[in-house]
Amino acid sequence: MGLFKIDAQYLVITAVVSLAATAAIVFLVNRMQPGLITVTLGTSLFIYIGVFTANLIIEAFRQRSVRKEM
Repeated sequence: MGLFKIDAQYLVITAVVSLAATAAIVFLVNRMQPGLITVTLGTSLFIYIGVFTANLIIEAFRQRSVRKEM
């Protein structure tokens, strides 16, 4: 059992969920404040990276709390 265990299935699921959340965020921002996003692709990429990272951090905290309970 190494220090870094990478679960490919988890990463793919996280990527898809992050993509859906990014699409929802961009859609809602365009709906609420039309014209606010001038470069859609760059803004979407920035949001995607943030959501993906947040999901990974939340999962790391969840795994750590589960490990401490055992």
